[in-house]
Amino acid sequence: MCLPLLNWGQTGGLPQHIKASSLTLRAGDNIGKSSAQVITKTISEKDAIWLRLFFKDVNLGVNSTLTITSKLDGAKQILTTSNIKDWKNSSAYFNGDSVILELSIAPGETAIGLDVMELAVGDPSLQIKSQCGSVDDRVDSNDAAIGRIVPIGCTGWIITNGKLVTAGHCVSSRAEIIEFNVPKSNPDRTIVHPGPEDQYPIGNFVTPYTNQPSQANDWAVFTASANSLTGQTPIQAQGKSFNVVQSAPGNNITITGFGTDTGIDNQTQQIHTGPLSSVTNTFVRYRTDTTGGNSGSPIIDTATGNAIGVHAYGGCTGSGGSNSGERATIPAFWDAMGLDGGGNPPTDECTGDVSSFPFSESFESNLGQWKQATSGDDINWTRNSGGTPSNGTGPSAANDGSTYLYVEASGNGTGYPNKRAILNSPCLDFGSLTSPKLTFQYHMVGSAIESLAVEARTNNTGNWVSVFNRTGAQGSDWNAADVDLSSYAGEASVQLRFNAVTGDGGQGWQSDIAIDAVAIQNGTGNPDPSCPTLNFNDFQINAYANQDSSGNNSSVVSGGSGLSLSNNTWKYITLNYNVTANTVLEFDFSSSAEGEIHAVGFDDDNALTANRYFKVHGTQNYGVTNYDDYTSGTKKYTIPVGNFYTGNMNQLVFINDNDAGSGNTSIFSNVKIYEGSCGQSATAESLISALESVTPILGDESENSLLNTRIHPNPAKSRFSIYINDYVKGNINATFYSVLGRKVGQKELKPGVNIVSAQSLSLGKGIYLIRIDSEDGLSTQKLIIN
Repeated sequence: MCLPLLNWGQTGGLPQHIKASSLTLRAGDNIGKSSAQVITKTISEKDAIWLRLFFKDVNLGVNSTLTITSKLDGAKQILTTSNIKDWKNSSAYFNGDSVILELSIAPGETAIGLDVMELAVGDPSLQIKSQCGSVDDRVDSNDAAIGRIVPIGCTGWIITNGKLVTAGHCVSSRAEIIEFNVPKSNPDRTIVHPGPEDQYPIGNFVTPYTNQPSQANDWAVFTASANSLTGQTPIQAQGKSFNVVQSAPGNNITITGFGTDTGIDNQTQQIHTGPLSSVTNTFVRYRTDTTGGNSGSPIIDTATGNAIGVHAYGGCTGSGGSNSGERATIPAFWDAMGLDGGGNPPTDECTGDVSSFPFSESFESNLGQWKQATSGDDINWTRNSGGTPSNGTGPSAANDGSTYLYVEASGNGTGYPNKRAILNSPCLDFGSLTSPKLTFQYHMVGSAIESLAVEARTNNTGNWVSVFNRTGAQGSDWNAADVDLSSYAGEASVQLRFNAVTGDGGQGWQSDIAIDAVAIQNGTGNPDPSCPTLNFNDFQINAYANQDSSGNNSSVVSGGSGLSLSNNTWKYITLNYNVTANTVLEFDFSSSAEGEIHAVGFDDDNALTANRYFKVHGTQNYGVTNYDDYTSGTKKYTIPVGNFYTGNMNQLVFINDNDAGSGNTSIFSNVKIYEGSCGQSATAESLISALESVTPILGDESENSLLNTRIHPNPAKSRFSIYINDYVKGNINATFYSVLGRKVGQKELKPGVNIVSAQSLSLGKGIYLIRIDSEDGLSTQKLIIN
């Protein structure tokens, strides 16, 4: 009997050394109860490729924070009491040899501080590569579901339920991180880390390998905490996952991962496809190129794109052998992934054959032809009339008739946290439909609302595909959903499912989610439901990005149908909406005086994205300016947003930018968002085509408050002033350079007038460049000293 070649685990650990540190950041004893304090220190390690910090004796109180900034590329991470636990008292990876630590101590908080006990210091790498055959056939790849695990130097990947998979020998109790959207390495092979927004601390993991190391046990399933900057988990941020199946693969195997290499390709994502060598119920072997760092990569059946296991071992040579990994058929491995009922489930297949439409259900007597899932979820949907048992969550009554369905989130460990409820449709025959669609009412209110999704698949096989998704509270009223299913037109067997997840944390019981009035019909049949006006009383009005001035500068008017903004004001409401090619934004606008920017638009983060804001008035050439034609009175705007951009958004932003600070009030009222038809019998496509389809005209001015920075007098002799706009946010730092680029001084500034002594900075006669940095941007000024 021939035995396979002895294999070796394919890790590619980051070259590094650990160095003890005695750096301490602690609050002063004399800080006043109403005073804040900021302590700034710098850590530098000569010739380090990257740095990572490990802390002890941490106390960040309730509102105090630690901000870490790379001096090389400006990447930031903000740590708090809650998220530093997820990071196991460690930081993200920061490129370069120096980082700035800023401990911000909130007023009234005492004994705040921490110690830096160790530094992980990135070293140059001297490793070489190996692969099947004489030629390395891997090429660049950018699969969003696959990440790099550091410092061990492995690969991990997301599966359909949000969990992650890697090899068993790739996990340990030491704080590890999985990185996505990894950039190319440096020419000398030293790796470059993505920003902290793409790094996730690895949490719990399940693997038998640590107690019983063997090739059959070399798999691991793990979780990753939400990112400390974006608040998103890997599957939410990346928007992609692998469907894992237990079926045997075809003739070719694809491996995608972060193997070692030469130059800029070292430990960056690469892919190769090679022939299958053999397959058993435990192992799969293949002649596909892999190197150190590929451990944990998904084993992909090239014919289907499904993952069938996890790569763990190298064994290829130029003349024979094979690389190998563990199949998903290993019972403990499959159970740990928790995929029964998800991905490619063998159960909960749809039955029946609904071919007469409209097909509607309001759950007045029972579930009708809809069924509770028998696997893959934790709790069931419940029929109810009137309010739900829990205060502060759930509807007060049905939307249609007297009964609705909802998910009861009460009960720590039973109703929450993160408990899933799935409701499956019967088989739907869309063979005669040209534009099928799903309409329903949904209700999501509570302090810990998680998510509601509608997913679809065909012929009882393949991935569940999300066709509708809402996350977070959606107001106190029932909301109408109109879901386009035209991509499934002509399909003889389509199944839909409602997939709800309850909330997390101590208030997780406040996450009841309800549905009612579910209907499936052809899009050219009954008219779409009317599009209601937003009621601003149903939303919290939030300060947006770093642009909103302090004070009570917004109010809800006209019984909830309008939002009034005064002075220098940027606000947003949380509104999860999938902007499609047919999405229309309609509103009335009026303003008492012209400021710099009056605009509205969608966004998906809390940072400025100028090409998403539709400017209707103002002196500044900023944003999408196609509709910049307001003069006076109240004017109605109907903007085909889908002509300009599409995608999943979670904020609706309202702008009344007036850096002068006061003197104008703008009102956005009767705001409607709809998919083209808005209660009319015509199709969304025909109505959207009737609106003006134009090329975006983008303004060429940045919303950078530092643009108004002034130096006086200039030229100066011994003293001069630097004026900073009052609305610049955060820390403001000025760095002085000679005309030859040598750094000669640094000074912290504040909004308003800053008096500077040339003598205190040792500035002699000459010409200098001043680089001024803040959260609002960057400004470079020239200074002449006579």
